[in-house]
Amino acid sequence: MISVTRLLRYPIKSCRGEFLNNAEITDKGLKHDRNWALFDTTGQAITGRQNAQMLDIKVQITDETATIVLDKTPQISFSIENQHSKSQSAKIFSYDVTGYEVSRDIDQWFSEYLQKEVKMLFASDLKRPVLPKHGGKEKDLVSFADQAPILLLSEASVKDLNSRLGSPITFHRFRPNIVIKGCDPYAEDKWKEIKIGECHFEVIQQCERCVFTTIDPKSKLKDPNKEPLKTLSSYRKKPNGGVDFGVHLVPRKLGHIRLDDRIELF
Repeated sequence: MISVTRLLRYPIKSCRGEFLNNAEITDKGLKHDRNWALFDTTGQAITGRQNAQMLDIKVQITDETATIVLDKTPQISFSIENQHSKSQSAKIFSYDVTGYEVSRDIDQWFSEYLQKEVKMLFASDLKRPVLPKHGGKEKDLVSFADQAPILLLSEASVKDLNSRLGSPITFHRFRPNIVIKGCDPYAEDKWKEIKIGECHFEVIQQCERCVFTTIDPKSKLKDPNKEPLKTLSSYRKKPNGGVDFGVHLVPRKLGHIRLDDRIELF
């Protein structure tokens, strides 16, 4: 039986993941997943690719409040509701986005932590489309994630990769939302539609991996040998030179999913 072993969301883009026992699935993926992101003075998104210290930041969400936690110590909180303040245009790489400012206190805290001027924006009612080149269809949406609302990865694929690496790594390198067990390595590459709990999903593309995967989430150091990308490229390279690992999903029927839910294939 194929089933769910981990559920994670990343409330602030590039910060540490939050483990969940169950998750509400919205049209943009897991509720509160990448609903916030940091942007520099040019409006470009700040990510862990160049700011690995973001991986030390945890976000704890209650019904109405999100709290920034660093070294197990709460730092600053902000409301997750009614954030319809001043809007601002920005970019996630080459993609145009619009977000709402959260608070000057939050901006100041992150600016001091990262030692550069940044602003945190809230996705709110952002209608950012999943682009057709990434498998998106009309009305498919994504918040501040790179390309698609949900990333799924199998434990078997990670185990197979580790059998090829000199030093094993964990699934955290790949920042999945849903981790599963019970299938063959890379079986997820061939799936088209799946059901988890109350929800249906379409598999829209394999996920092309970037340099972020070469950063150890604990040490925050970049692998000197560019692993795991180097090994992945030896057997997962695409014609364009990129390498895939994990798959992107778009919700087709909303609801809730939970740990140990069975995966049904269509």
